[in-house]
Amino acid sequence: MSRRSRRYRGFRESFPRPSPVIRMHFQVLESARRLDLLPTDTVVVGVSGGPDSTALLDMLGRIQQTLRIRFQRHAAHLIHDFRGQEKYDDAQFVRDLCADRGLELTVEEVDVASYQRERGVSSFEQAARDLRYQFLERVARETGARFVAVAHTADDLAETILLHIARGSGMHGLRGMTEISPWPYPGVDPAPRLWRPLLGVRRADTIAYSAMPHAGYRDDSTNYMEDFARNRVRMNLMPALAEQLNPRIVHALGRLARTAATQLDFLEACTEEHWPAVAPEGVDANGMLRLRRGRLTDLHPALQALLLRRAWTSVTGDSKRLTEGHLQHMAHIARGNASGKTVMLPGSYTARADGEWLKIQPAEIPDDCPYPDWPGDFRITLPWGPIAVGVTRRGGWEVTAETAKLLPGASLDTGDPMQAYLSPSALAEGATVRTWQPGDRMQPLGMPGRRKLQDLFADAGLPRNWRDRIPLVVTPEGIAWAVGLRLANWAGVQRDENGESEAVRLTFQIVYN
Repeated sequence: MSRRSRRYRGFRESFPRPSPVIRMHFQVLESARRLDLLPTDTVVVGVSGGPDSTALLDMLGRIQQTLRIRFQRHAAHLIHDFRGQEKYDDAQFVRDLCADRGLELTVEEVDVASYQRERGVSSFEQAARDLRYQFLERVARETGARFVAVAHTADDLAETILLHIARGSGMHGLRGMTEISPWPYPGVDPAPRLWRPLLGVRRADTIAYSAMPHAGYRDDSTNYMEDFARNRVRMNLMPALAEQLNPRIVHALGRLARTAATQLDFLEACTEEHWPAVAPEGVDANGMLRLRRGRLTDLHPALQALLLRRAWTSVTGDSKRLTEGHLQHMAHIARGNASGKTVMLPGSYTARADGEWLKIQPAEIPDDCPYPDWPGDFRITLPWGPIAVGVTRRGGWEVTAETAKLLPGASLDTGDPMQAYLSPSALAEGATVRTWQPGDRMQPLGMPGRRKLQDLFADAGLPRNWRDRIPLVVTPEGIAWAVGLRLANWAGVQRDENGESEAVRLTFQIVYN
């Protein structure tokens, strides 16, 4: 290091690091300046009682004098988990916090487990997220708010990106979260905008701020439960990456998100330019959208994927459950020469090649098998020992196996016929994937006695030409799961005396290179 560099570093380090209050004030102030806030505006603030949301609620009050805009803050707190008295103590803390500051507050309670069970949502965490955003949107509508502020930090963004990378997400996953974004659930009109003023703030700063005598916060015990993937990322993976790879890993992942967002903004603008030519008619009265195959497949694969994602969202109102595998499969049949090829999509929808059109619509019984040609029998990589998530890829199939701990009240119905929870003991001696053989029998979950597999196929209305392509998960004990149809009684998950259960979640996905 040169003498000049040493002098500069010493000069720079002679200045004290700004306090958490100053750092947060600057970040939130700059974020607010990027909004078109008006003095008549109400901002709904999601407040859980944790350090991030309590710091956000306070900081939005602090910046008003600097901005000279006296917008209204309306706090919103949802009681929606399984922690017993602790969740009610959190709600009381938020009530006291808002009363001390003279702020209006809306509090509601919902039953996440019942919602998950009734709607077939795949995880408790996703069901809770759905209900939180439904609640915040409802409060925004009732108060006339144009913005809903939530307290996601730079650490939350980094964790989200790592989770998306682990799941094989595309550009949307690398973008993670943005500071100002459209409402994440389509179909809301008028929809508030989602604002994340703390996205440039570290969690350590919100904790330091909220620990000051004038503030205070609640510590959610579920944040330390390693049953949840995000907690494992925060508690184990992030510290390991910071120690062994890059001490500034949070900042590095934030840069990655901003780069992905910039590139995705450009691609989405291109998508808008091509949309009228690819989808000239819009969604019809039967919920079907037709895409011109020729116009679609003439474009770059990146634009094809974005146009297909937009088409899916237009038909279903859902932007979350469509995977990269689904997009690849839809693009594959759009490029093909034959009509009649069909892709099964989440939520009982299909994409079907029909002449010059690719039709996305509510599911009908297709006349051609949606499954790829059988690649031959193969073994599944299971999440035992050092393997956290087992991924097996063979031909057009990708099988993901991951351990899960299901909490009391959590549904065993994943809501996806290509995904199931199995007992770890059922897979202890390994598992092979094969197709139907004459004489195969199994006892379906919840049914008495064993039945011929060909009878189960017939009951499900499956055409004969499908049967040699349907995957079967087989162990030394027998057929554990006829994928997309029935789980075996002996392979099902058992709950312990506390209502909890250990499970292995198997997911079959169709992919094309």
